Amino acid sequence: MKTLFIEAKARINVNRLIDKIKFPERVALVSSVQFLENLQDIKVYLEKKGKKVYIAGQVLGCNVVNTLKFADKIDAFLFIGSRGFHPVEIARITKKLVIVLNPITNEISQIKKDEVESIEKKKKGSLLRYLNSKKVGILVTIKPGQENIALAKLLKEKIKDKETYLFVGNELTENDLINFSGIESWINTACSRIEINRVVNFEEIANYINKSLSLKGE
Repeated sequence: MKTLFIEAKARINVNRLIDKIKFPERVALVSSVQFLENLQDIKVYLEKKGKKVYIAGQVLGCNVVNTLKFADKIDAFLFIGSRGFHPVEIARITKKLVIVLNPITNEISQIKKDEVESIEKKKKGSLLRYLNSKKVGILVTIKPGQENIALAKLLKEKIKDKETYLFVGNELTENDLINFSGIESWINTACSRIEINRVVNFEEIANYINKSLSLKGE
């Protein structure tokens, strides 16, 4: 079955909300796809107020790489969209202040330090569980853009001290994993923001096994 992806975009004037925010001198703008076309207007508006503004563009919950190239140039990121794992991941990766403006609810907030620390603790806990596990399942999705069977097979070859099994499916939910009680820890090769107990992302395992392991498994 073919899947058709259609972008849903919103054109909303957020200038009145922008005026309520006390910005530092240097700002980078990011958003989810719905509000991407608003970023240029916001940039022009802030520049008229004397701010140095960059457009980092679109981010996903599992991919905020667009923000990394601006982290050393700015004092804060302004994220346009709903408050959730997108802006929290930006704060975690870049270590910068992240201001969130939600045009739908008209809410303005900042990502707090304890939100980032909570994610870091979960990641460390998942890695520790993996290190102490004897049976490990490697999760592979068949979703386009997230499927990485080659990496999963490479990880299976690299892991020498544990029993490893490949699990392939379309949806990955915690209820599905409960059926395999013998698996003590899971390695996720799909979206890195899948937050399920006992699941560790492949980047952390790859770094632990071999720091030279690339994302393509080469």
